[in-house]
Amino acid sequence: MKARIIGVTYFTNNGKSISEKLKSGCKDLIIEEKPEDIDLSVWTKEAFECHVPLVFICAAGIAVRTIAPFVTSKLSDSPVIVIDELGKNVIPILSGHYGGANDIANTLAKALNAGLIITTATDINNVFAIDVFARDNGFKIINKDGIKDISKKVLNGGKISIKTKIDNNIVGQVPKEVEIIEKGKADVTISDEASTGFTLIPKRLVLGMGCKKGKSFKELLTYVTCEYSIEYLRENLYAIATIDVKENEVGLIKLAQFFGAKFLTYTSKELEQIKGDFPDSEFVKDTVGVSNVCERAAVLGAGLSTRDLLLEKTADNGITLAAAIRKTIDLKF
Repeated sequence: MKARIIGVTYFTNNGKSISEKLKSGCKDLIIEEKPEDIDLSVWTKEAFECHVPLVFICAAGIAVRTIAPFVTSKLSDSPVIVIDELGKNVIPILSGHYGGANDIANTLAKALNAGLIITTATDINNVFAIDVFARDNGFKIINKDGIKDISKKVLNGGKISIKTKIDNNIVGQVPKEVEIIEKGKADVTISDEASTGFTLIPKRLVLGMGCKKGKSFKELLTYVTCEYSIEYLRENLYAIATIDVKENEVGLIKLAQFFGAKFLTYTSKELEQIKGDFPDSEFVKDTVGVSNVCERAAVLGAGLSTRDLLLEKTADNGITLAAAIRKTIDLKF
C-alpha cells in the first residue's frame, strides 16, 4: 500500500496505547491523532471534507453517532474504521470498497495482530467486486445504485458482462464471474461518455508535481487550482505523480486524498527513461538525481513513454506542476 494519512481518535489510556502500536507497526500509514483542543465533531467534519480515512478506537456506537451527520455518498465518504480499545478487533464500517477502508483495516489488523471483521458480501464470498475494480482502475461510477444489482448477480452465481468503448489493455486474468463482450447490451459499460446504464468513465488527468519539503496541503491546493478547478479535478484527476523521495510528503499525500486520486511515486532511474526534450534543472538533478521531476512524472503516471504533455512545467514558490493524459487504459483485474 502507498503511504496514506489517517486520522485517529481515542478516549482512554488503552486507546492511546493502541494508537502508539499503530504508529510503530504501520510503516505505510502516516497517523495524525485528533488534537485535544479540537471538538470531535469539527475534526470529523474536516476529515470528511478532505476525504481523510478515520480510525475510532472506541465503541462502534460512538463512531456511528459521530460520523452520521457527514455521511453522504459511498463514492465520496471518508473510509471509517473502528478498533476496540483493547485492540482485539478491527472493523471497517464505511467506504469499505471504493474508499479503501477494508484494505486499510487489513493493514491495521496485521499491525495489532487483531481480528479483522469484514462484512461486505463480495469480500467474504471472495468474488469480483465492481466498485473495487472501478477504484483500482481510476474510474468514475455513473449510476452508483447499480453496484448492488451487479454484486447481487455475482453473489447468486451469475456472470456479469463488461463492454469497453475505449482503447484498453487487459492486465491480469479476467475473473470467472466476468465476461468481456464486444456487442450487445452489457451489465457494465466502460466509456468516456455517460449512458443510462451502469457506466465506468476513466479519469484521465495525471498531475506531475514537485515541491520543496514541507509545503502544506493548502499551498499545494492553491497552486493546482490556479490551473484547474476543484470540481474539474474531482471529476477527472486520476493521479498525482512525483519522485520517490517525496513518498512521505504530507502535503502531496493530502492533496491526492482530497481529490480521491492515486499517489504515484517513481525512482529517478524510472523518470530518466522517459524519452523527450525536457527542460532541465541542475539544482534538481543534484538534489534528487533527475533534472526534471514534474513533467517526467506526469508522463510516466499517464502510462506514456515519451514527452506528451497537456500542461508543460509551471513553477512558483517552490512548487512545480505539469499534466498529461492517460490514453490507452490498463484494465487491471
